[in-house]
Amino acid sequence: MSIIRTEHLSRYYKQGPVQVHALQDVNLTIEKGDFAVLAGPSGSGKTTLLNMIGALDKPSSGKVWLDGHEITDLSRRQTSHLRRDRIGFVFQFYNLIPVLTAFENAEFVLLLKGVDHDTRKEKVMTLLKKVGLAGLEKRKPHELSGGQQQRVAIARALAMQPKIMLFDEPTSALDPEMIGEVLDVMKTLAREGMTMCCVTHEMGFAREVADRIVFMDEGRIVEIGTPVQIFNDPREDRTKAFLAQIL
Repeated sequence: MSIIRTEHLSRYYKQGPVQVHALQDVNLTIEKGDFAVLAGPSGSGKTTLLNMIGALDKPSSGKVWLDGHEITDLSRRQTSHLRRDRIGFVFQFYNLIPVLTAFENAEFVLLLKGVDHDTRKEKVMTLLKKVGLAGLEKRKPHELSGGQQQRVAIARALAMQPKIMLFDEPTSALDPEMIGEVLDVMKTLAREGMTMCCVTHEMGFAREVADRIVFMDEGRIVEIGTPVQIFNDPREDRTKAFLAQIL
């Protein structure tokens, strides 16, 4: 059963007199329980595609379906509700509210939804424990490491029990020693069957955990395959050239 489906998705914009094609005719399906990694060089369209899937941006043409419902042209209010209820989004730079504690940041979406106090407390404490932050719930973001802040962001995204979790380079702003603690949380989610789509340059992680690698270049999907196929026997020359540079 597909959670996400895109059909002939394109996104273009003006850059002076030039029309830039950030996405070109992208067709992608993500099945329930899949962990799909979007890989490719900078500027290949990975984040643009993730933003379309997450209803953060609208395509110039084409359609997006979430769990069988078309979400291409929803109003701002509808997309805000959709993201809280069905899509968990984890960004590169955490986007935590600095005056709130770790608990309050993770709790925020549940407050917006009107969940009662006792249920909020139980759910948030369970999630903070899940991401390895038990005992740190009263700390504010400036009192946490970058890896800890990103794990608060993951707990916040999980709080509404989303249909799919989207990660946009979740470790790229972290110091090297903090990357592993965030990837370990994502590995746990993958083992539990959470549907996920992740933009990342952590190819070792992608090889180990992903179900499918979606290789993109110049706004197009060049090749899709399992980690074994993509890393050991890529079909397309552009995939081979990219892997030769980074591995």
